[in-house]
Amino acid sequence: MDVISPELVLVSPPELAAEARLHVPEPLPLSYVPQLKLTRRAIATFYACCIAGTLGPLLLAYAAR
Repeated sequence: MDVISPELVLVSPPELAAEARLHVPEPLPLSYVPQLKLTRRAIATFYACCIAGTLGPLLLAYAAR
């Protein structure tokens, strides 16, 4: 079987997609990487940047008017 991209597997006929899935290797044992633990400070910084990125241009446009 030729190499087929994941996008093509999604739109392929069911028979071809099933055959392609048979050739997908199994994940390595203990290869799972847990998600990062987010601190309250990191979350607060993220929200502060989002608010500043939204209100900053809005205030500049209002001031230029």
